[in-house]
Amino acid sequence: MIRAGLLLAALLALSPVAAGARDEDGSLTMFFDGISRREGVVLVALFDSKAAYDANTGPVRTLTMPAAGGDFAVTLAGLAPGPYAVKAFHDRDANGRMNFNPLGMPLEPYGFSNNARAPFGPPPWRRAVFEVRPGGNAQAIRLR
Repeated sequence: MIRAGLLLAALLALSPVAAGARDEDGSLTMFFDGISRREGVVLVALFDSKAAYDANTGPVRTLTMPAAGGDFAVTLAGLAPGPYAVKAFHDRDANGRMNFNPLGMPLEPYGFSNNARAPFGPPPWRRAVFEVRPGGNAQAIRLR
């Protein structure tokens, strides 16, 4: 669970007063939990269309952050209002790709916006999509 201090800091980051921000822009604060190891990196991709999400190509933003263990939050500013979806995973060996066992099951923790789940493969766009509105927006994503 996200610690109270982290939540307070992120809420303050949602303030509309940001350098160069336009009134119609949105920001997205993503709260991540489930990082149990201090190894590798956390990779995040933000998509603004079903086509890009389904094809896993052309994210509008990507982030690579060192995995420090524990909960953390990151804010993306300057987003045009509209539909978005997030895919993320903890790349423990920092090889830039998700590792799978011989049966095709992920070996590294992963998560999606809305904490969407699907039994086989990534959840469909309709489960992961959320709306970014002008001002502050937030998503809590559990890496499992």
